[in-house]
Amino acid sequence: MEGQTGWDYRYHLSTAPGTKLGGYPGWGQDPQPAVCTRCDGPMEHLLTFESDEGDAEPSRAWTPVEDRAVRLEHGGMMFGDMGGVCLFECLTCPDRPHTHHVDCV
Repeated sequence: MEGQTGWDYRYHLSTAPGTKLGGYPGWGQDPQPAVCTRCDGPMEHLLTFESDEGDAEPSRAWTPVEDRAVRLEHGGMMFGDMGGVCLFECLTCPDRPHTHHVDCV
């Protein structure tokens, strides 16, 4: 597909980048799915904090049209090397244990 359209599935089409509640994490490196240490089941993505809100140049596929002229940043917050922090929770266990993963770009 990339050869025909210039769009890369991982970076342009699969997950929206930036800080978000719910949805799917936009991994900068290989995905690191969270597993509950109590029940060994998969944990759900709760929220992500990213170092910036813009997506990869030059496409800016996920950036709203009205924001494409500016680069959105978080006032100096930086996680890892311009990465993010993903929080996960187990929806199976009654006390809803949680964990995090720092994803560096």
